[in-house]
Amino acid sequence: MRIRTIMAVVAGVMSAATLAQDATKPDSQQASWKARRDGHYRAAADLLHPEAFNADGSPKPGPAYQSWAELQGMMTGEPGPQAPEPGVVPLPPEPADLAALRTATATDAIAAIVARARQTRIVILNEDHAVPRDRAFGLAVAKALRPLGYDVLAAETFSNRPDDAVVAKDMARLSHDGYIRRSTGTYTQDPVFADFIRQSLALGYRPVAYETTDYSRPPGEDWKAQVARREQMQADYLVRRAVRAYPASKILIHVGFSHATEAPIVMEGVPVRWMATRLKAMTGIDPLTIDQTTLNPYGSGSPLLYAAAADRIGTRPAVLVNGGKPLVVGQYRGHVDLQVAHPATRRIGGRPDWLAAMGRTPTPIPATLVPTKGTRLIQAFVAREANDAVPVDQVLVTAGQPVPMLMLPEAPVRYAVQDSTTAL
Repeated sequence: MRIRTIMAVVAGVMSAATLAQDATKPDSQQASWKARRDGHYRAAADLLHPEAFNADGSPKPGPAYQSWAELQGMMTGEPGPQAPEPGVVPLPPEPADLAALRTATATDAIAAIVARARQTRIVILNEDHAVPRDRAFGLAVAKALRPLGYDVLAAETFSNRPDDAVVAKDMARLSHDGYIRRSTGTYTQDPVFADFIRQSLALGYRPVAYETTDYSRPPGEDWKAQVARREQMQADYLVRRAVRAYPASKILIHVGFSHATEAPIVMEGVPVRWMATRLKAMTGIDPLTIDQTTLNPYGSGSPLLYAAAADRIGTRPAVLVNGGKPLVVGQYRGHVDLQVAHPATRRIGGRPDWLAAMGRTPTPIPATLVPTKGTRLIQAFVAREANDAVPVDQVLVTAGQPVPMLMLPEAPVRYAVQDSTTAL
């Protein structure tokens, strides 16, 4: 039996955008990617199903299942279900971490972030790509930082190209539109992420794309070299397009997993320098780095660590404090400044309560859209947005089961449904 840490190394090495460029992937995965890019969420998930599940219906861990689970999150707002690899178990939490969590006190996470964000020009917040709630918290952070002068939002998810002038036009169009199109990015095809960006643009944030644009994989290149190449390219783009391009601005950078670590992590005996480490060295700016993936019972988080602190978290996102200092446990100990723990999710109209915190109102689904058989994806779009916009909300509804609410903004909406998953 192999033992692994909880750190999502593969997710850090290859984003969904990178995987989409991989011509070696089976045709079904390529077809699923195209369907997802075209807004056909149901079809995209069904195309992955044969590779994501065994004949007996049990999950088959791997890229296909990971993408399938991600699509489920996009269609519900719930964390995508995870499938542990056979014969692989998480490294158990350090006893010292468990003890520290059990004696910690909680403080409001947004207040803690704001207090420290005043002392720097760069804030880096990570997410677990399988947990849409992390993106809702990204919006809360963006709102709280705006009065401090933060007005640049750099996101790993934005589609990127090498030519600075071309990308500047792409970002100018995004700012002008004020909403996400399906082609704007990878994870922004999630309605929660799309609304995070939509509302941030309305606040006055200027978007910046910085993901790698080199998807080549030289023969024999190991994962450490791949990480180094990708992380350096991300840092280079951020220095050029954010730090230097907006010298009077403060910058919020939204990343996945380990990109937020500002000190090298020793992995397989080798210190690995992720993006935040490189950006810190290149700019001389000590960023505020924040992890929200570890103290999390979902995705790649640690249920055991979360359970040790659960009774102290309260009803708002919290930073745990021990000995007068913010507590960071697990794989990011010593590598980020703050670690956020989210409260247990409650239900409003059958939907996660944190959606309401994004300024949404529980709204009944029109009766004419509720299916009489099977399962239907019901979507709501902001009416003023183009046909290739990402929905503001969507949810799966199964005939004969309780009908959940849609969580909608005040803006007028239009509806759409997806039933068939065979015709693209």
